Parts: sequence; structure tokens; C-alpha cells
Amino acid sequence: MGEEEERRMAVCTKCGSAYAARIASDGAVQPIGSRDGCRCGSSEFEVVRESTDAARREE
Repeated sequence: MGEEEERRMAVCTKCGSAYAARIASDGAVQPIGSRDGCRCGSSEFEVVRESTDAARREE
């Protein structure tokens, strides 16, 4: 179990639904609380990157 994981927001690449997700050290994205993937049936997710608007507010 010693594998490091990160928690981020991820969106389904098929329908765009957003999920809190665990990102494993190997890059695998697993939605939290949804072992079978998205409710649309897809199991492919893209990690949401920080918004450029948020970065501008920090300047």
C-alpha cells in the first residue's frame, strides 16, 4: 500500500462530468466513490489543470 497518490479534480473525456479523483504515481486516474468509472459508462478521465484565471488573481 505504500504507493503515493494525489487527489485532484478530473473530468470524463466522453461526457464532461467532473469527479474528485485519485491520481496514482503511475498516472492512473480513479474517480473517488465510482469504481466502475463515469455514470455515462466511460472509464477515461482527464485531470483538470489549474485555471489561468486563478493564477492571474494570485499575481
